[in-house]
Amino acid sequence: MIKRLNNKKLGILFGIAVLGLLWNCKSTDVTKGESYLSEIHSLEQLMQNDTYYIEVDVAYPFVTAATQQVANAILMPGTGNSASRIDVAGDGHFIEIQADTVKGDLSFFGERRLNGGSYGRANGGIVFEGIPKAYEKTINKKNRTLNIEFNISGEGTENYDINLKVYPNQKAVVDVRSNFRTVMRYDGRLKPKDDSK
Repeated sequence: MIKRLNNKKLGILFGIAVLGLLWNCKSTDVTKGESYLSEIHSLEQLMQNDTYYIEVDVAYPFVTAATQQVANAILMPGTGNSASRIDVAGDGHFIEIQADTVKGDLSFFGERRLNGGSYGRANGGIVFEGIPKAYEKTINKKNRTLNIEFNISGEGTENYDINLKVYPNQKAVVDVRSNFRTVMRYDGRLKPKDDSK
């Protein structure tokens, strides 16, 4: 008899838990649906723009274990930076897109594979300006991002493949691949053109 009562109580508790779970899932789905539609609408509006200005705040170099060990031990103690995450906020790094022209000035902390002709530069960063090749804008509805991809020439024979992802909250992630350098990733924010200069 006692065993039946315990089983009955467990069955009732299990039923209440399942109903509570179903109720919470339903209300979350409605909120997610409204949020999703709002974010997609925001991205569609962003896609109509011809001008974008990304202000870069953080650089994420691709480094080897040896480079990371040296940088963490010697170059950046006490700064809050590491070899794999470097705060560059306020240093003036950016990517600007205006109609059919792109311009960028980004820091570079990775490793060079070959001499791309930029060792003589004062800062050795990633700098480009001109008309891009294979420029494409798309909305990724699953990840809720506006994706902008293009290829642009730098100094000498260096080329950059650039992939920008802009989120509805104006956060931006930039991936840069070079034929002479290791991969770099940057985080930043989409800013109105008037606030960028």
